[in-house]
Amino acid sequence: MKLLVNLIQILIIGVIVYPIYYVWETQHIDNFCREITPGMSDKRLIKLVKEYHVALDGLDESGAEKGKWLAQVKAKSSFSNYRCEIGGIANKVAHASIMEE
Repeated sequence: MKLLVNLIQILIIGVIVYPIYYVWETQHIDNFCREITPGMSDKRLIKLVKEYHVALDGLDESGAEKGKWLAQVKAKSSFSNYRCEIGGIANKVAHASIMEE
């Protein structure tokens, strides 16, 4: 019985904490995505990633100069695949937008 009570308490705490974390993380990614401008260099993008402490997937620094690339910053808390998608050509950013599926 005590185990059941402990599980219910953990569930209640999770239900309260998760929405707060979700809102905080998605706003953080929104703010990061708004800072990205077309024409920004890939070096400036990497610097922005470090400033915001986010994980950028899909951008290989050595391969970015060769052609088109697509990178993204994903929200870990989202079940809907919430992310900032960043596309570029050579070593310049072409676009950045929020995606949610």
